[in-house]
Amino acid sequence: MTEGPGLKNDCAGNPQPCRMWSFHAAAQIESRNYNSALSAQFHVYRWACPARRTTINRLRRQRMGSKWRNKMAQHEDVVAALNTSPDPLLLLSDGLTIIGVNEAFLKITERRRSEIVGLPIEKAFPSEILHGGTPGPQLGYQVAGPDSRLRMIALQDLLDHAPGFMAVTRGPDHVLEAVNQACYQVVCHRQVLGMPLRDIIPEHGERELIRLLDGVYEKGEPYVGRAYQVALQREPGTQPVGAYVDFVCQPIYSAERTVTGVLLLGYEVTAQVQAQASLRASEQRLHLALEAAGDGVWDWDIGSDNFMFSRRGRAMLGYDEHEIGNRLEDWLAITHPEDQQRVRAETMACVRGKTRFLACEYRVRGKTGGWKWILARGAVVSRDNDGRALRMVGTTVDVSFEQETLRRANFDALTGLPNRSLFRDRLEYEVANSRRSGKMLALMFVDLDRFKEVNDLLGHDAGDALLRETAARIRSCVRSADTVARLGGDEFTVILTDLDDRAHVEIIAQKILQTLARPFMLSQEIIHVSGSIGITLHPADGAEPERLLRNADQAMYVAKNAGRNQFSFFTRAMQEQASRRLKLIGELRNALPARQLRVYFQPIVDLRDGRIVKGEALVRWMHPERGLVCPNEFIGLAEETGLINEIGNWVFMQAAAWCRRWSERFGAAFQVSVNKSPAQFLPHKKAMDWGAYLRQLGMAWNSVAVEITEGLLLNASSSTADKIFDLRDAGVQVAIDDFGTGYSSMAYLKKYDVDYLKVDQSFIRDTAKDSISRTIAETIIVMAHKLGLKVIAEGVETAEQRDWLLHAGCDYAQGFLYAQPLPPDEFEKLLGGRTVSV
Repeated sequence: MTEGPGLKNDCAGNPQPCRMWSFHAAAQIESRNYNSALSAQFHVYRWACPARRTTINRLRRQRMGSKWRNKMAQHEDVVAALNTSPDPLLLLSDGLTIIGVNEAFLKITERRRSEIVGLPIEKAFPSEILHGGTPGPQLGYQVAGPDSRLRMIALQDLLDHAPGFMAVTRGPDHVLEAVNQACYQVVCHRQVLGMPLRDIIPEHGERELIRLLDGVYEKGEPYVGRAYQVALQREPGTQPVGAYVDFVCQPIYSAERTVTGVLLLGYEVTAQVQAQASLRASEQRLHLALEAAGDGVWDWDIGSDNFMFSRRGRAMLGYDEHEIGNRLEDWLAITHPEDQQRVRAETMACVRGKTRFLACEYRVRGKTGGWKWILARGAVVSRDNDGRALRMVGTTVDVSFEQETLRRANFDALTGLPNRSLFRDRLEYEVANSRRSGKMLALMFVDLDRFKEVNDLLGHDAGDALLRETAARIRSCVRSADTVARLGGDEFTVILTDLDDRAHVEIIAQKILQTLARPFMLSQEIIHVSGSIGITLHPADGAEPERLLRNADQAMYVAKNAGRNQFSFFTRAMQEQASRRLKLIGELRNALPARQLRVYFQPIVDLRDGRIVKGEALVRWMHPERGLVCPNEFIGLAEETGLINEIGNWVFMQAAAWCRRWSERFGAAFQVSVNKSPAQFLPHKKAMDWGAYLRQLGMAWNSVAVEITEGLLLNASSSTADKIFDLRDAGVQVAIDDFGTGYSSMAYLKKYDVDYLKVDQSFIRDTAKDSISRTIAETIIVMAHKLGLKVIAEGVETAEQRDWLLHAGCDYAQGFLYAQPLPPDEFEKLLGGRTVSV
């Protein structure tokens, strides 16, 4: 706003001195002079207002030209002249009282003439004169004209409406020209106007503020400063208290653009400073606590990418202070390559506000080169007004031990695959996913064919290597999203997810069979194995994980029984067969208490004269509905369920009792042989000492021979070996059953002092037409005799086979040529003749 002298006629028509005013953006006052027709100096001003009434600060000036001077010359009454202008104009007296306004002014301000004429300008329009439409303090102003009262009104009102502390100083001594009410807290509520700031400040010791004002005054540059500590007297008569104030200084210029003073603004930030100090103290306590707990602490200044990692955190990995850079990428550089992308993604998700906290486990390379698992936790603790992250802090904890414990609990130590426990968890999870997505899921049960034979032949180390290589080959056939697990032994499972049809399952199954059929190099030997795969589908074959696992297991056995090296899909017929099998197991448990089991005997004859010298005890099950059930239908079930111990002990006691009876009746020593399953050599609460039982009956040491498989010798644990030696010590003879079908070693035959070898019937059956079978059988006979063992040929069915065995030097024969297995009473009748006619 500017002012200047003018003339206005009074009621008598005499011209009187007056002032005319114009208002514009920064409440600045300027004048423009024009010569009127009355040869007087007029100062004509235009109030220019934008569309919104509340933003009068956006007024703009417009210079009046010759057209206006002509109007003033034509009208003696100035107010009448003002009304002819379309611009909003007003007229002020020397006392700054409103004398008159034109119609355009009333319209733009929406005021009545009677409301404002006769009022001082500061009362009529206090806010419009002194304030702009943009919130915040005005850091610069200019007043022109001789009226000091108006200038001080405008200045003081500006100061009193400013937030915080505000003062205006004049000259190089910083004489206080104006202060607002808040400033009196700084000067202890004294009257200080007109005093140099140097005479006031020293009392409170804020000398640095003087140096700050000196710099602004001398350089003419504004200053936005940090928090200064000052003493504030909140109320008169109270004790000054320490406080913190942020200062902003703006130079004040004259019309000649020289600095005449300084506008000083201050904002109290005591609460913020104390909060920051409290935060720093809290962070320091937390840092010390974390250091004491052994946790690493990190602090990332995101703008500068300065990544600070604490001494304890570096020591956790074995690094010295300067061995890791101070950028985030330096830290990621020692992160495991498989984890880098995940760590970066989870960190940036937290930075961008997608997640509130960071919690990420990953591997980091230590100084020695090994990988350590760490758990990083953190959060963004500072953001700007636009939400951009400024700072992120957190901790790192060495969780290698926990990860190793978790790995051991969930992963197979030999192959690194998920173990049975983790497999079940994943199967449940994938089945639930399949239900939600409607996609098909396939479960494969993979079993290696003849793995036990390889393990027995080459040893456990080679067997372990075979399992590791098998795991790697199966894993190479599936997608990363699929699961390959090892349940134990040579049993593997595969979970295929997100399937559209079974064609993909068949392709994967065929790939697995092909990769397993390739030769394995183990212990510098080339080994060939194959696999049998059972497959079940969800939801077609079942809805529950346990049902699917049973289905796949059943289908695998079907594939194995069908010739191995093939896959089989589960069918409802298999389920029916499994149901029958389950029913049979239940009935078998009741067979012994219900006296449904029977002992049969098959004669073993001397090939030289046909005399019956031995008998093999064989168990039969007389089922009340199915009739006579052969051993191959239930012995396997008995081994799986643990019933073999009870059944085996019962067969042994029955055989011993009959042997004693026949020896006494016929007055000659007689021997029976009893099969003992490998499962019976395992620790079991119902295990029985057969040697002690024979001594209890007072029977001869050679009355009973125990038949075992050659695989038992090869895979014998120390406890199994002890049980075999216990039998020998008790005088019980030992025979190797089905010899020639495995990979037995001569050393084992000598180690356990074996008495008999029973040549498997597969070699005997083909001796008439297969030269290889004849050669094998003949070799076994010669080898056994060289070792001092007797040979029993199994499965002799023809006189031709008998004659060849006799010619080859075989000792004993057993088979349908002589007799089928017979009940004890019938066998006793046969035994009465002591010879068998053929």
